[in-house]
Amino acid sequence: MRGLAALSAAASRSLGLSLLAEELCRIVRMPLLIALPFAFLVLNGALVFGNSWLFPHMAEVASVAQLVGVHMDQEFLDAVMARPATGARDQLAWSVSHAQGILAAFDAGEAGTAAAIDMDAPLASRLVASKYAAWEDRVDAVWASGRERDVYGAAYTFDVHQLLFGTLVPVVILEASAIGMAALLALCELDERTGARSIALSSPVGRGVVATRFTASLIWALTTYAALAVLTFGAVAALSGWGIGPAWESSVSSLFNVVVDGGSARPFVTWFDCSIGSYLMWSLLLGSGFVLLLCLTVQAVLLATGYSAVRAAVTACVLLIAPLGAQAACALNGWHVARALMHVFPAPLLSVSGQWFTDLGLRSFIPWQEAAAVICSIAVLWCMHPVLRRMWFDKDVA
Repeated sequence: MRGLAALSAAASRSLGLSLLAEELCRIVRMPLLIALPFAFLVLNGALVFGNSWLFPHMAEVASVAQLVGVHMDQEFLDAVMARPATGARDQLAWSVSHAQGILAAFDAGEAGTAAAIDMDAPLASRLVASKYAAWEDRVDAVWASGRERDVYGAAYTFDVHQLLFGTLVPVVILEASAIGMAALLALCELDERTGARSIALSSPVGRGVVATRFTASLIWALTTYAALAVLTFGAVAALSGWGIGPAWESSVSSLFNVVVDGGSARPFVTWFDCSIGSYLMWSLLLGSGFVLLLCLTVQAVLLATGYSAVRAAVTACVLLIAPLGAQAACALNGWHVARALMHVFPAPLLSVSGQWFTDLGLRSFIPWQEAAAVICSIAVLWCMHPVLRRMWFDKDVA
């Protein structure tokens, strides 16, 4: 009996892998799903070359960093002045010689008190006060470490940061998510048109194809995500002269990196020490969670709408975009608690990707809210999936 059970389990695993391979083959045989990554790569190229005016300034930073590192001191300034005279060199020299940060004069405790007052609910006020008490320790730690004297992009730090983390990171995440969602919807629509769905539902193995199809779509999405990220940021590294050199070791909490929000400025201080390179790595890692979350959302909507690709696409778009409009309305009306609540949904969080792993101002209640929101949302949808699949199957059979 044990031998038969082991043989049955081995056969099930083999069959499951065969189904997965077949679903992946169906994906790569669809011209649209093959063309999408290349189209997105062209878009990313346009975004990168549209910001090519930054590259001479980034290259100047990289050249000096290769010689003396990224910490701005007299040696760094001397190395800048020893460079050939160019507009980029002169701009970097001026930026370094006149560098003044806001960290020394910034009162994180006062900022936390003001944020807690803005929250019009007692629990929200306590959570925000606790968040800023923890953030105050991080501000003090950055000040004590001297990492705020790292150069980052000097006078063009805001523009470099926006290019890398406010534009390219969310774009790559959305592109990979769109590819995964398109694969799910295309496979569903193909089964509907060919009548394969009714045949699949007639057997237990066929009914398991729902999970297999999701796995195949997710594999395709994450594979293209990795490829798009490597090619996009590789292009930036190559064209800017940063390569894999020490320029990436500059702290993102540089004194040049300031968050302007609602008419006030605060230093860009993360919950843990981050260089530009490690911040990019963690942002892309969190981005993979967004890809999984968005694909799970579409899968759940497919099951809830009777596996209709058109209804699922429309419903998913509404569910994903509506919180973005809602948080904008909350911000305009000063409803700060509701605004922070909206920042547990994917679209609002992606809109502030350039501030991930920081305090997020009035957009969050707790430290690491963006990571906690993604993890909790994935867990909820993962738990809902078996229930929705059973409800869909019962309804479809009936």
